[in-house]
Amino acid sequence: MKKLIILAFAIGFAGLIASQAFAGATQVDALIEKLVDKGILTRAEGIKLKGEIAADEKLVREESKKELLPDFVRNMKLKGDLRTRMQYEKKSNDTEARTRARIRYRLGIESTVNDQVKVMAGIASGGSDPRSTNQTLQNSFEQPDIRLNYAAGEYTPAKWAKIVLGKFEKKPYLWAPTDLLWDTDINPGGAMISLENAIFGNPRLSFFTNTGVLVIDENGKLDRADPYVKVLQGGLKWKGSLIDVAAAGTHYAFNGLKGTCPDWSSKTNTGVTGATINSDTGACTAGTGVLTHDYDSVVASGELGFTNLFGGLPLGIDDRIFFFADFVHNPDPSDNNNGWAYGLGFGKAKLAIPGDWQIKVLKTTLERDAWPDFLPDSDRLAGATNINGQEYTLEYVWKKNVILGLDFYQTDTLIGAHNRERLLQADVVFKF
Repeated sequence: MKKLIILAFAIGFAGLIASQAFAGATQVDALIEKLVDKGILTRAEGIKLKGEIAADEKLVREESKKELLPDFVRNMKLKGDLRTRMQYEKKSNDTEARTRARIRYRLGIESTVNDQVKVMAGIASGGSDPRSTNQTLQNSFEQPDIRLNYAAGEYTPAKWAKIVLGKFEKKPYLWAPTDLLWDTDINPGGAMISLENAIFGNPRLSFFTNTGVLVIDENGKLDRADPYVKVLQGGLKWKGSLIDVAAAGTHYAFNGLKGTCPDWSSKTNTGVTGATINSDTGACTAGTGVLTHDYDSVVASGELGFTNLFGGLPLGIDDRIFFFADFVHNPDPSDNNNGWAYGLGFGKAKLAIPGDWQIKVLKTTLERDAWPDFLPDSDRLAGATNINGQEYTLEYVWKKNVILGLDFYQTDTLIGAHNRERLLQADVVFKF
């Protein structure tokens, strides 16, 4: 009993010394060694006690540092990734293939303003092209650009509602199962309201809607409205243990585009096929061609997934097979006004641990005037409309937060002279 009392006193005394900003760490170690020498503590107990005190000291130091920082810094979250890429591309109209090394770096910051408001911002490599954050390694080791990728504020008045203002990442506020219409690097600007809530109190079944106004350009003229697009999307989601379904309809009402030549046009919509586009700034030279149609496109989208179907693939309990599709129609022109994409994916539902993999196959067709040609995926004939093609994707988690990827595109012109392009991308992505 006497030994236990002395031991408790020694531990308490050591903790008291440690609590004094740990200035007497050496004294604490000396005291523990004395207790070991006198047989009050065993050597193993002494080592364990030192470790516990050291851990407490580290925790107190970290908490003290946090207390010195403002609230907005303590509540800040960081995310990012680095992608290295080797890319091979060959068009049937070119005499030689092109191979280039590319990098992409992205860093995002999220800061909590209060319980209902947060601010998000991100920087990324690349130039002014809204459809690319890639930087080609070239020009005698020249320094690549880093630019503001997005900057927005989000207000959440309720769990089922959020309002975003600024230039923001598209995915959280506009659902699309394929990249037929939107290049994944595009971060639109404007305002969006997103609502999602369970139906009849069933957490597996929900209704969602995304609506807002996205600003396309500022023309500096008082007699002409700035180009913009109004978005209205409504859909349903079902998330079961074995089956998940999502379906949505979207109306994009583009205003102020007809009679203009949009910046970063791929020159494939009717009226701008002969336009002059600056390859560095994306600006269209006035008078070289203007759009002859309105673009008030309607889109139907859907995705159907099966988890652990028939006992699963030889991957694990969260294997998923899924089918996905988009269909777009522009009612203004009488022809060349439709587009569709459909595909199949299988593998892990979420790429998380080493050994996880996922494969996707996608078939795409986008007629000339179904959609504005400054928005589609730039990896399909430089983002053109009037295309037909396939895409094959493989992703594999090699190490924790390190993903290997292969992406192969084969794309051809739909009407007119053929210019088939084969594009292969080999990626290593580091997430942090």
